[in-house]
Amino acid sequence: MRHLSHILIPLLAVSLFGCKQEQAKVLPADRLTVTYSIDRETIHVGDPVELVVTAYFPTNGVLELPEIGREKDIVLLNRNWATLPREDGLAQSETRFSLTSFRLGEHIVSTNAITCRAEEHSFTTNFPLVVLNVESALATDASSEIANLKPVHKLPGRVPRWIWIVLGTAAIAFLVGLISSKLWKHRETILPGPPPIPPHTTALRALELLKGKELLEKDEYKPFYTELSLILRTYLEGRFHLNAPDETTEEIVEELSTSAELNGTQRNILQDFMRQADMVKFAKGHPDRTTMEAAFDTTKRFVEETKLVGEAVPQIGNRKSEIKNSP
Repeated sequence: MRHLSHILIPLLAVSLFGCKQEQAKVLPADRLTVTYSIDRETIHVGDPVELVVTAYFPTNGVLELPEIGREKDIVLLNRNWATLPREDGLAQSETRFSLTSFRLGEHIVSTNAITCRAEEHSFTTNFPLVVLNVESALATDASSEIANLKPVHKLPGRVPRWIWIVLGTAAIAFLVGLISSKLWKHRETILPGPPPIPPHTTALRALELLKGKELLEKDEYKPFYTELSLILRTYLEGRFHLNAPDETTEEIVEELSTSAELNGTQRNILQDFMRQADMVKFAKGHPDRTTMEAAFDTTKRFVEETKLVGEAVPQIGNRKSEIKNSP
């Protein structure tokens, strides 16, 4: 009876007064708050792990997350993000990173900062301190010594080796003579083709085509910034010999920071535009038409100011050839 009373009394109290509701977590509406979750922190080499970074920030703010990836220490497999609705006047962004590592030891995912810009205000906080502990998939008692090679056993030969050498040499000589005879009978004299089109000419033509698509009038800001960024990266690849289409904004800015062909103003213009394009593509910012037109004009002016002096648009002609047949 005594044990039964210990059970009945709490149940009766719950039925009369009810359960205490968990109070919702109050988040500040005028700053940036970041939380994270990770499914595991200890993995084997090459195993995927999912990291979820959740940010709460003012509704008029634009969130900027740093790039993640560092050689073999931290490898980014996939990245997805979504904006979740809230009722407390905050915006909530949830970014899912699929990561792995190919190097043993402990590795910090990122030490960069997360930034939120809301009009004239700017909020910055550190990326969550996430450490991956990478272990080997081999057993602890596995041997690291390499076994000795087994001796080579020669197969018995039926035909002397020198005969194969003579036959192979004769076959190669026959093929070379046959191909040379065919080429001589139908030889073709090819005149030099036109010089390659300068990078700035290609970029300016692409800008005119982009302007003709009327993406500004349709407020299709994401395709507009995607094409505009590709035009600029292609121009940087041809003009400054960079692997710009595959490099991050930080890598491009670092490589051009020491270039004597750019002045400080041009480097700042390039850096501001590329970060603005990344903001639109990754953080889902929505610039107005004035900002988009300014980005277009800035890109065009950058191309015109940094083109090589003396470059001209070549005239594309037809390929000429002369066929000479032997009698």
